[in-house]
Amino acid sequence: YLKTEQYGKALVILKRISNNHPNYEDLSTVQYQIANCLYLLGQYRSSKNNALKWLEQYPQDFLKADILILLGKDFNALGDKPQAFYWRLKAKEEYPDNILRQEELNKELDELVRTSKIEELERISEYVAKSDYAPKIYHRIATFFVDQNELEKAQKAAMSLVQSTTENSWILVGRQLLERIQGEMAVRPNVVGCLLPLSGPFAIYGEEILNGIQLGMATLGEKGQDSDLELVIKDTKGTPEDTLAGLENLVINEKVMAIIGPLLSSTAIAAAKKAQRLGVPIITLTQKEGIMEEGDMVFRNFLTPSQEVKRLLNTAIYEMGIKRFGVLYPDNSYGRFFMNLFWDRLEEMGAKVTAIESYNPDDTDFANPIKKMTGLYYPRPASLVQKLIEMRSIEEEENEIFPEEPEPIIDFDAVFVPDNFQRVAMIAPQLAYHDVLDVLLMGTSLWQSPQLIELAKDYVQGAIFSSGFFKRSGYPRVKDFVESYRVNFDSDPGLLAASGYDTIRMLKKVLAGDEIRTRRDVQMALLKCHDFKGVAGEITFDTQGEVKKEPLLLTISRNQMILFH
Repeated sequence: YLKTEQYGKALVILKRISNNHPNYEDLSTVQYQIANCLYLLGQYRSSKNNALKWLEQYPQDFLKADILILLGKDFNALGDKPQAFYWRLKAKEEYPDNILRQEELNKELDELVRTSKIEELERISEYVAKSDYAPKIYHRIATFFVDQNELEKAQKAAMSLVQSTTENSWILVGRQLLERIQGEMAVRPNVVGCLLPLSGPFAIYGEEILNGIQLGMATLGEKGQDSDLELVIKDTKGTPEDTLAGLENLVINEKVMAIIGPLLSSTAIAAAKKAQRLGVPIITLTQKEGIMEEGDMVFRNFLTPSQEVKRLLNTAIYEMGIKRFGVLYPDNSYGRFFMNLFWDRLEEMGAKVTAIESYNPDDTDFANPIKKMTGLYYPRPASLVQKLIEMRSIEEEENEIFPEEPEPIIDFDAVFVPDNFQRVAMIAPQLAYHDVLDVLLMGTSLWQSPQLIELAKDYVQGAIFSSGFFKRSGYPRVKDFVESYRVNFDSDPGLLAASGYDTIRMLKKVLAGDEIRTRRDVQMALLKCHDFKGVAGEITFDTQGEVKKEPLLLTISRNQMILFH
């Protein structure tokens, strides 16, 4: 009867088998055929009910994929496209290696998306969180609302698009759509501007911050209520000219309440001056010293060199009792700045620099500066040689063979190397080679890379260096952030992403206040922000707008980078 499409007669026989032979070994096939016959006879509701019952009874049966497809047909016939989409999507999961069946289901799913109304698409979006259909659904929703001039809903959908995928093509589409939407939006008191280098040589850094901001935009507020915060993004291209043009556009045309950025030191001062002149709060993400002096509208939420050095020296001097320091620094702006900062700070704390040398940043052989630090480079005066001989004990005279080369004079207990991990990985072994042993190695946040362990773990054991963000810090909020970032962007977050994430979440909390009406209200509220719990540390601004945040200290222990007590 089934072959001759006499489904009514076939149904009678199938039901008789099911009722009279409950232990029949192929009963799952019989009951599937019953549900299928009901569908073919146009009895969609009965077919659906039988299929759902079948799924409960035989969740692992070989016909599971067929029953899921049947459910999709039933719901489609009943006019419930969201459920039809859901069951077809579930069926697709049952064919991971069947390309032909995957293509068939994709065509059916695409047709459902194409023909669904907006209310149906919004329901469908609830089912696609972890599927490759998510960006397509959110794109349809966003473009619909743009056409209907419902820009708030359009922006929310476009943001969901970006957050739903790690595919660069879809992320680009989403961000372009966001820019279009934001360009059409009327002025609103809860709009925040964003100034980041999203093209040019520094785009990779701007993208990471933007990823963090977008992830922070998706989280709920402190009371579990979404603040409906909106973001206007401007690409600075890493140039002062584009930064200032973007800032002016945000303030004058977009009428934003506050601005996040810029990132680069080369653009930060000019942006801060202009923001102060235009009267808009700006939260910079730069290490540029002195930027807070530009005015009361200027804030910073980023780890500064002063904070790094202060934490390092507080630990070395007050906790470890070290009073004598060596400094080996690259002869570039970064190295010279940190060298002077480190030296000034430690002298204020009652310690002293007993050896200091610079090196060419392009060098790979650091023997000469190390020898200079330890008194091996220049010939020693005869008086010093005689003094060293006189200082030798009787035991040393009798038991030790004098080396042909003079021994190094290690008159420091720690060495500060303000450079990146690549050069530190070359310097540390050479320090050991020249007998600079049993001294504490200290560094900046540029040391924070797993590659330092890969390249030089035996020579940096016990070293300490500062960090603005550590993904394995142990805090639940950090763990949740890292996991969410990995899901959304298929990579691990760093300090830039964490800073963007914290900054936007903090602004959401501030702007959600009932008393916020003007930009000055935002500025005053930021000054009152105390101990906001971020993933890169608690945030409190001082009266100058500087974030009061203590950096973490990391150390190398065996094969791991861990928190230093």
